Amino acid sequence: MRRVSVLLLATVILACRPSCAEDRTGPTNFFLPQNPVAAAYILGRLSNQELIEAPRSEFVYVALLERNGLDRKYRVEALEGLARIRQTDVLTELLRGLVELDRKGDDSAESLRELASILLHSGRPEMLAKRAELDRLVVGSQLSLTRQIAWAARITAEGAMEASWRNAEPNPAQLEDLILGTPLLSDSGLRAAFYPKLRPMLLATEQPSLRRAAIIAIAAVSGHEEETFNLLAALVRDGVEAPAAIASLGRIPRSSWPKEAIIPLSQSLVECLQKVPAEQRTEAPFANALQFATELASLLPPDAERALSRALRTLGPTVVTLHAVYEQMRLDKTLIAVEAGKPLVLILQNDDAMPHNLAVLAPGALQEIGLAAEKMSPEPDSQGRLYVPASPKVLHATRLASPGQKVQLTFNAPEQAGDYPFVCTFPGHWLRMSGTLTVVPDVEAYLASHPLSQQPKLVEWKLADFSPDLDRAASLSNPAAGKELFSKLACIQCHKLGAQGYSFGPDLTDVFKRYKNDRAAVLLQILEPSKVIEDRYRNFNFELNNGDSVLGLILKDDNQSLTIQTGPADSLIQVLKKSEIRRQRAQTSSPMPVGLLNALSKNEIFDLLAYLESGGNGPPHDHGH
Repeated sequence: MRRVSVLLLATVILACRPSCAEDRTGPTNFFLPQNPVAAAYILGRLSNQELIEAPRSEFVYVALLERNGLDRKYRVEALEGLARIRQTDVLTELLRGLVELDRKGDDSAESLRELASILLHSGRPEMLAKRAELDRLVVGSQLSLTRQIAWAARITAEGAMEASWRNAEPNPAQLEDLILGTPLLSDSGLRAAFYPKLRPMLLATEQPSLRRAAIIAIAAVSGHEEETFNLLAALVRDGVEAPAAIASLGRIPRSSWPKEAIIPLSQSLVECLQKVPAEQRTEAPFANALQFATELASLLPPDAERALSRALRTLGPTVVTLHAVYEQMRLDKTLIAVEAGKPLVLILQNDDAMPHNLAVLAPGALQEIGLAAEKMSPEPDSQGRLYVPASPKVLHATRLASPGQKVQLTFNAPEQAGDYPFVCTFPGHWLRMSGTLTVVPDVEAYLASHPLSQQPKLVEWKLADFSPDLDRAASLSNPAAGKELFSKLACIQCHKLGAQGYSFGPDLTDVFKRYKNDRAAVLLQILEPSKVIEDRYRNFNFELNNGDSVLGLILKDDNQSLTIQTGPADSLIQVLKKSEIRRQRAQTSSPMPVGLLNALSKNEIFDLLAYLESGGNGPPHDHGH
């Protein structure tokens, strides 16, 4: 009904006069007025999906370029379309787009950041040729973000930061914008050059705004993580620019946090949070600090973790960060206890090399939703989410988070106590990347009788750990239990074994025959899946002309196109035209996750080997343990 009314409005304003449209691919009765203001009004009434489906014209391209919440590929398409219509070039239209978005104010921040990413990946010679335009953006933009983007582009074009620093240093406001532009730089070497400038500024007191900018920027400089952590932790301890320091600490990779600093910092954080007035505890700085404190708690010894978590629960909403573990296709937590009806923030930090999302489901719905997601085509829903089934059993869900990104869900925990699955619904992931959100009336009482020691205990297994027992593994094994593990570990989603499974990875029915019945050789392939990768099962990263990238196996290669598969589902097979591919790179790591067996005992691993050795048939009887 809404779409009909919008089109009727367009027709009335138009008096049936079409715009100077180009590449009309949609309905022939779609008209826009020739007046840009009227056209922008009409296009502004369309949803993102309706705008994507609109027949292309200059006004539609402008709307695609400026609209928040659209994929990068539509912005690239818009830039190319505008350059073609206006007979300019992509970079000219990109800079023009930045100017227009800057005029629209803070509501354009999301689109500005998207265009910044495209700009900062442009070629240096082309950017140098636009130096005058970049300088105008530096001094003439109304938004600090636009000025930061312009400084980052200038430094990228020059390949060094010294000249820009000299230009900005006499003007504190310009220097602040320059410093805040540091995290936007895609070149880690350019960011590293800032460290000697930023470090002393953390201790300076005469210009608080510059110190705050340095605190924000310094976490983006790699190579000094531990030193930076200690410097920022000292600021929190001393109560100096604590909100900025806490936010910056949270951006340092967790693997770089010095263990000896965690306990004193957690104590300082609690003291800092307890001083925040109740009316300010719904604001972003408090939420960021609470999230960071929760992350710290997860790294403490069990007793200290429980004490800190108990203190944090009295201060504000429960905040839980889930990490997608790199190349292991698992989440770092499988059990979360929360109080019924209380505010909850679930954050997914994607530390992996592939995209993931996070969904919270109704009790008992994991298999139903997981199987439904397997069959979905890669088309976003009305909220821009991929692979989220339209079901009332999906209570909450995020968009996909690309590698390095984080997404979050903020909601009140269900009023009804019970076990609510949380899961990544990307096809092929749901069996391994899931856990349980346990909703209880009293978290303290629950933890007293159900300690979260149910989190998986992981062992970094090596082949040498099994050598003494491999020869007698068959007599120690239970193939029926191995069959259950084959499903539980999601092996069945990627491999055929007998009559079961899916042929995404190698068929395992005769895997022991291929390895001449050598149990050690088969086990080594599971423990170190990247040691030997057959070409047929090697992932390639395809960088496309529209700015997207795709990771997948090559199924078919012909003169004009590549047929690839990005995951273990028929819905993840797609065709790429070779003309669309800017670069392709073979991956050195296997699609099969490492650490697949880390949550299993040695006996369970022998069970799995016995089931593989049976070729999926199993023996006439089970041995048991």
